[in-house]
Amino acid sequence: MFDREPRGKFLIHAHGYMCKVDSSNMLSTLAEVAWHLGMERNGDLVQIDFDSLAVKGDDESKFSADYARAMSLENTPTYNVGISKVQSTPLPIKVEKGMIGFGSWDTEVEFKDIQIEMDGKVTLYDISRCHADSGEWNVQDGVLMQTSRQLRTRAILPDFVGDKYVLTLKARRTRGNEGFFIYYGVSTDRKKGYCVNMGRWNNRFANIEDMKGGVVTKIIPYHLKNKCWYDVKLLSTSEGVEFYVNGRLVVGYKPVMSQQFYTAGYDEEAEEAVLKVVNSAETPYKVRFHLVGGTQIEAKGRVITLSAVAGMDENTVEEPTRIYPRESQFREFGEQFDYDFLPFSYTIMRIKTPKKG
Repeated sequence: MFDREPRGKFLIHAHGYMCKVDSSNMLSTLAEVAWHLGMERNGDLVQIDFDSLAVKGDDESKFSADYARAMSLENTPTYNVGISKVQSTPLPIKVEKGMIGFGSWDTEVEFKDIQIEMDGKVTLYDISRCHADSGEWNVQDGVLMQTSRQLRTRAILPDFVGDKYVLTLKARRTRGNEGFFIYYGVSTDRKKGYCVNMGRWNNRFANIEDMKGGVVTKIIPYHLKNKCWYDVKLLSTSEGVEFYVNGRLVVGYKPVMSQQFYTAGYDEEAEEAVLKVVNSAETPYKVRFHLVGGTQIEAKGRVITLSAVAGMDENTVEEPTRIYPRESQFREFGEQFDYDFLPFSYTIMRIKTPKKG
């Protein structure tokens, strides 16, 4: 998310972060670390305004996430350096069943002929049953119309919930600056789901985003003509969607979860390269590193590792250090070296690279 934000317009100040789901186990800890690495990697944009004092305390009261935050903050480099590694195959994420919906941004739009094919049965839906939660919606002659210029509008069809179906309809923009939205996978509380955004950024692009506005696909050039009906088809499976306009594939999305995350930097005071790697897979992550730049590299360095046997492991009162940072020496650093990162682990490498002269 931070990688894609524009530069030069604003700064983001982060005062804290926490995984909301199962926040005491190792998988949630690794999710938090991945978030922190994203902020650290984008240090020109994101200012981290908290320190390790916030995570100090008795070991008896610490979750694995507390140790991970302390590790991250106590090993913050002076500046970032580039890193490029090959990740293992991302894991597919099953798309949850959800509702569909329609909407727009600063644009008046219309929809009609909404039908869904599922399990070999085709159903033509009564669009007057759509429930609007933003915008000004009405139905006239079988056409669902949104007639306001609100920045985000939405009407949900509550009669359908699914993940394997083909949605077809006609859609058009009638007035405004952008295009139309097609929502899918909308949760019952309407807080989660996805949106196909046709005509974003002054009717110049198209993409798929989540309902919080986070971009999940490439943004591609696309322009919609005014007052022109478009034949729309959304093909949904449990693995993802494909979106067609007038019979041509425009954009598709199959959500996956990366299993490795990393960042790299240099600590000027310690004269050390700092590598941080998350491996959330249940198998070791074998990597061959190649350090470039022609600097002197000492073979002996430090490795700090926070790991668990299983992703759902967590510290308890009986075992407060079940997941605990372990520091060891590694004597095979060099311009090229191999390392096996443990399953369900967060590892920090400190490599002595004294500056010349």
